[in-house]
Amino acid sequence: MMRIKLVGITDRGIPSRERLHLSVFAPSNLINYVVFGTRKVSANTVKTPPDFAYWFADMPVYPGDQIVLYTGTGQNNVERRTDGSWNRFVFWGLASPIWAAPESCAVLLEINEWDTKT
Repeated sequence: MMRIKLVGITDRGIPSRERLHLSVFAPSNLINYVVFGTRKVSANTVKTPPDFAYWFADMPVYPGDQIVLYTGTGQNNVERRTDGSWNRFVFWGLASPIWAAPESCAVLLEINEWDTKT
């Protein structure tokens, strides 16, 4: 079971407002997650390779935390909620929205291990 789940896309196609909402269900670290911006080809198939990818930075998160990923630019920040959890606002830094088309979608991947070579 993934520790973080997609909740939805809000304000599709609106510059500076388009955002992806994620909810945390178990302790984790955002560095283990990548969001793809892609399109649905059929009910259970998405276009590969994706058009966009966002790999989150190192940030511990806990059950009840909410992550809001804006596609545009801005300053990352956090706000304490009345229940003690956090709203975490993250900015992708893209020049324009990516989820305006009805078939556009977000895919969230949990990555527990990776390797790199130079």
